[in-house]
Amino acid sequence: MKTSNCYSELLQQFPEYMTKNQMYKVCHISKKTCLFLLENGLVPCIDSGKKTRRFKIETNAVVHYLEDRELRPELYRPPEGFYKKKQSELNRALTEVDLLIMRKFYEAALKRYPDVLTTKQISKFTGYRVSSVVRWCSKQQLKNFYIKRRLYIPKEYLIDFLVSWHFIGISVKSGTHRNLNKQILLKLKSHN
Repeated sequence: MKTSNCYSELLQQFPEYMTKNQMYKVCHISKKTCLFLLENGLVPCIDSGKKTRRFKIETNAVVHYLEDRELRPELYRPPEGFYKKKQSELNRALTEVDLLIMRKFYEAALKRYPDVLTTKQISKFTGYRVSSVVRWCSKQQLKNFYIKRRLYIPKEYLIDFLVSWHFIGISVKSGTHRNLNKQILLKLKSHN
């Protein structure tokens, strides 16, 4: 067990408050574990709610956490399955019928679009940046035609891509993609 002398060095090295990045490095824990501790109040902090520099943690609270963690490690352990990657329901095994329903959904959603789309139009529909659409095309995940320095994607090729595992399996989905998935899940549930 470490003595409080080791932790008193922390108090001297850091100012009165520290950031989440400093905390997880000092405590030798992962970013995700650190976020769990802060969001669940296991380590007291000031939460600004911002996307960056969200937490302001007293150095004394971190020292108290380190001392208490040695005595009662089970208190600070995340719940079972916490580190497993969360998957959307669409990442389950899809049947041929499910894929057909998805295809019909996308055909209806793309009805107002022209038969051949540009990367900007696909970007607007999917919620991903134009650079992502260009990358899908360059990797041949999304079939396309390159004419006069421009990419053109027939609607049929886009629909093939939208029901492929390249698109379904994107781990960090855009807000638009998540909304499309919610609508598709409602269709799939109503069909079953």
